[in-house]
Amino acid sequence: MTAHSEIRHLFATPLVQIDLGGQAALLAGLRALILEHAAVDPGVRHSNRGGWQSRDDFFNWAGIPGQGLYAVIEEAIGNITMVCGANGLERQRLAWKVNAWANINGPGNGNDMHCHPGAYWSGCFYVDDGGIAGRDGRGGAIEFYDPRGPLPMAYNPLVKMAIKGCVTAGLGERVFPRSGQLLIFPSWLLHAVQPYEGDGRRISVAFNLSL
Repeated sequence: MTAHSEIRHLFATPLVQIDLGGQAALLAGLRALILEHAAVDPGVRHSNRGGWQSRDDFFNWAGIPGQGLYAVIEEAIGNITMVCGANGLERQRLAWKVNAWANINGPGNGNDMHCHPGAYWSGCFYVDDGGIAGRDGRGGAIEFYDPRGPLPMAYNPLVKMAIKGCVTAGLGERVFPRSGQLLIFPSWLLHAVQPYEGDGRRISVAFNLSL
């Protein structure tokens, strides 16, 4: 006799993926603005290993293309955020504080493991994937680490859970970006960017939303 069974996924960690690859004018406008700004601004150093990173005032100088990008981000955040009100969970228009910065990674450039303290949602929009196009083989993946650390594999790392989404428990998940891809994730989630191994320039915009 076969008993009915159900697998529930508890305490899920969301990764929102939105494809704007068809927005050619938006991508071209952002690319031109970022390259122009990088030509006159020395940039800053935080988690980045090489490459160029702007200060976190991106939306102050990104003009109309920046407004278009933020409109998409704002709508997406509104769809995945609720507030505990008098009648339970409800949707409210929240006064988000936003900081964002542009990144240009050349060959060998990446970012050390880090999170974004003080924010609620974080994300990255890929203006130009530098030839990665969502595939392995040219580096540049963003890697998200299991927030439970190595605990799920502490007793026997060779034994895996035969459940969808659980095989990498205790390890990490890599996303190989493509132009026009928008990723949104909880700001506390540890992540890193593997060194880009292409021969072009990978251009992105990272952001935080806090209250």
